[in-house]
Amino acid sequence: MDESFKVKRLTRLYESCNRCGLPVLTCICKIVSPINTKAKFWIIASKRELYRPSSTGRLLKLINPNSTEIFLWERTHPSLKLLENIANHRGKTYLVFPAESEELAAKTVNKVEEGAGAFILIDGTWKEARRIFRKSDYLKDLPLVSLKPACESKFSLRRGSVEGTLCTIEAAMEILKLTDEIEQEQIMGEYFNVFLKHFKAGVSSHLPRDYVSSTFNFEEDYGDKS
Repeated sequence: MDESFKVKRLTRLYESCNRCGLPVLTCICKIVSPINTKAKFWIIASKRELYRPSSTGRLLKLINPNSTEIFLWERTHPSLKLLENIANHRGKTYLVFPAESEELAAKTVNKVEEGAGAFILIDGTWKEARRIFRKSDYLKDLPLVSLKPACESKFSLRRGSVEGTLCTIEAAMEILKLTDEIEQEQIMGEYFNVFLKHFKAGVSSHLPRDYVSSTFNFEEDYGDKS
């Protein structure tokens, strides 16, 4: 991903961090201890998405850096690195996308192959995701993973969300359930909760109420209290 993209501000008072996307006041980069998943995630994002502080594709890269890559989508210039990745993982690369038609349903797999599969996620609004899919021929021959989550999305940071859909990092968490990486999925989920809390606090230019910067401990401050 091109590091020259500058994430838009959530608030006039603070710049946004270019790694987590949050205002520097509520930045979570020092909180995150990276994980490493067997499943690989290749994220396709439009230029518009890379500027958005609410992008959870960026968050996925922060949490799971060694197994996540972000590729800028350009209609007339597909990423050569992404095309190379797909060619090198032939038979173990899946597109995560809803089976919205009979044609797509026919390409849907019920079980992913054992081993380190690669999963392509389109990061953006559903309107953008459909457009990217429609205009990217190299995605259309890939086997499809169509997710059916048991719970509703927690992502409420954008208007016009489509009922029954997930944000990018939630889709990655569902994939980790399929690849039996439950511990990594749970850790990712807790960091996602932290991101949501810090995002909402950042909009108002203040820290979350229970955040103690000088003695911060992820497990104590944000771990599962159940």
